[in-house]
Amino acid sequence: MKGFQRCLTLLLLMLLSGCALFQEVGTADMVIHDGHQDMVTTIKDHVEKTEELYDTIVIAAEDQILVSYKVHHLNRFKMKSIEKKLEKWLQEKYPDKTVDLSSDYKIFLESHKLMTKWKNNEVTKEEAEKKLDKIVKLKNEMT
Repeated sequence: MKGFQRCLTLLLLMLLSGCALFQEVGTADMVIHDGHQDMVTTIKDHVEKTEELYDTIVIAAEDQILVSYKVHHLNRFKMKSIEKKLEKWLQEKYPDKTVDLSSDYKIFLESHKLMTKWKNNEVTKEEAEKKLDKIVKLKNEMT
């Protein structure tokens, strides 16, 4: 009987700790260079109005924008059209910036890690730019 209770307790702990990984982030942003906050706020507001998306991270560097996001499950069939629409809007609004969009969960996690380290002052501006370049390179390798 004690063995059964231990197994049940262990199973319950694993289940609860696994659910903690899937908490929603909401819309978050990170600005590496000063003067880009207005741009990031505009992008954030636009993405928040897009009903198909949730948990979005916007990272802006000097001439680069990375938007990583999650798509609601029922809208996954429309992912390409959602991405095209968002990319078109970003290119029209910011033609002088390099825009990267990703709905890949790995890219989202890496963006979230970078954003968290930035907010906790654990990385410098140069380190953040290098990490952003690595994330974009990873994104491009995956496609």
